[in-house]
Amino acid sequence: METHFFVISLKSSLLYRKGVFISFFGAFVFIAVNLTLWHALFRDDPGAYAYMTRYTVISNVIAMLYPRKIAESIGKKIATGEFAEVIARPVNFFAVSWMIELADVCSRFMLRGVPVILVFLPFLFSSAYFNIGHFMLSVFMAHVLSILMYSLIGFGVFIVADVWPLRRMLDDTIRLFAGAFVPLALLPDAMGKVAYALPFRFLYSFPLETLLAPAGSARIAGGYVMMCLWIALFAAANILVCRLAFKRTALQW
Repeated sequence: METHFFVISLKSSLLYRKGVFISFFGAFVFIAVNLTLWHALFRDDPGAYAYMTRYTVISNVIAMLYPRKIAESIGKKIATGEFAEVIARPVNFFAVSWMIELADVCSRFMLRGVPVILVFLPFLFSSAYFNIGHFMLSVFMAHVLSILMYSLIGFGVFIVADVWPLRRMLDDTIRLFAGAFVPLALLPDAMGKVAYALPFRFLYSFPLETLLAPAGSARIAGGYVMMCLWIALFAAANILVCRLAFKRTALQW
């Protein structure tokens, strides 16, 4: 039954075709500005510039696969009382929320991700790729981890009136410590140590480093183990918060 929410949401997201060009143009400009910056920094090192070009393009495509809007979706359901109606139905609340956001992710990838890949295709094949299978698996696991992170933010509406500041804070933290914009190797030593201790690096840095540079099986396996631990931790936190939300929700018939 939950899959019906995916189909309905996907059809709805594909209706607004006028915003497709604007959305793609915004992504294109953002990537172009970043590439201009890296060209200025690595103009004397073609190899580093080629690496950063692929890093930037793939990082922006990966960002389209993360359902950040699930924070507002859950927060809105709780704030408006729709949360009580959803849990009264014979469906799983998390499954419904994920299906709705998964439809938005698929729409973004088809309408923005694929065109971005096609436009920057000549730059993407300047060097060889490694561990493509591990890259795809790590991105999938990162997708699950991002769902748990942002859904936990959504339940913050029980504490604050609007989850937008919490989501913005999480977005900025991820942008800094995940390697979404700058590879963690380029961060100062103290900041790099903090980044490697946090779970955010598994959203961007770990998949990208696995794809763009040779990595040993031990390092990749260690990354998977840490990702599983963080996923289990955030899943447990979501279950706990969701149960507390159920206790604070009253159904009136």
